[in-house]
Amino acid sequence: MNLEIESLDAPLGALVYGWQPNKDLSAADKITIQQSLQKHQVLVLRGHQQPTDEQLVRFARHFGNLIKGSEWFGDLGAQPEILRVNNLVDKNGVPEGTGAATSLEWHSDYSYVPTVGKVSFLEAVEIPRNNPPQTCFCNQYDAFERLSEATKKLLRPLKALHSITGYKSSAIVNPMNGDESSSEEIRDGFKAKQARNRKKGISQPDIPAAEHPVILKHPDTGREILYVSKGITRRILGMPEDESSSLLKELAEHSTRPEYVYAHNWRAGDMVVFDTLGTLHRRDSWNPSERRIMRQLSSLWQPPTDSMVA
Repeated sequence: MNLEIESLDAPLGALVYGWQPNKDLSAADKITIQQSLQKHQVLVLRGHQQPTDEQLVRFARHFGNLIKGSEWFGDLGAQPEILRVNNLVDKNGVPEGTGAATSLEWHSDYSYVPTVGKVSFLEAVEIPRNNPPQTCFCNQYDAFERLSEATKKLLRPLKALHSITGYKSSAIVNPMNGDESSSEEIRDGFKAKQARNRKKGISQPDIPAAEHPVILKHPDTGREILYVSKGITRRILGMPEDESSSLLKELAEHSTRPEYVYAHNWRAGDMVVFDTLGTLHRRDSWNPSERRIMRQLSSLWQPPTDSMVA
């Protein structure tokens, strides 16, 4: 392939042309993408034919073993590595995917599992015609580097709990903003999928929770990352609740300041590949009467425990 990389006029991100989903990546193509991802954190692949599910999975596997994320969210499909992110429902009113039309707060994909997400892939199959929602990204390498030396010293020994418990149960309050962690619409949809699966005799794993260091070292770059998010990080372990909430709120505001954010305006067919360890992302809500269909995958990283600590 002849991959062309064009930096965006934004705090992070680049456009990539020349990807051909019907062809396998060469070793040189893979290196080009990996190096560009380390440099730009967010790559927007554009101008290609839409990949099949099989082609999408094959491409993503070049960057690591894939998380079967759809199983945690009660979704069914031949490719469990693909999470269907959409607001469609079947004839019985059961969601066909995950996420509804609600906004999603800043997060890092699969930070709530022991084996965290490393690289994520998000493709736009169909987007709303009117006021399509943006997906915003911010750089967590930069967020770490902008911390004072005293704050870095404070954070390095700390761990935090990551959880999306409220997605499938009664809402829990996010200590960073005092809001419910997930909308009633999403929870009701999850329960409908659970009921459908029970009738079909399908058993799927529960959504986990996990503890991770507040400061990580990226396995590819060796650079340090601020690894907390407004949407998923619940508390700092071993710290009084009020101090934990205050610190998390401070870090959230620090890491997502508008001048460090890239807001992506989607085009149908865009494939966004991003460093889900080194970035946070969030999504706007949209008119639920309009369809938005996305496909999402994540490769995983399971390092030795000591390598995660900065």
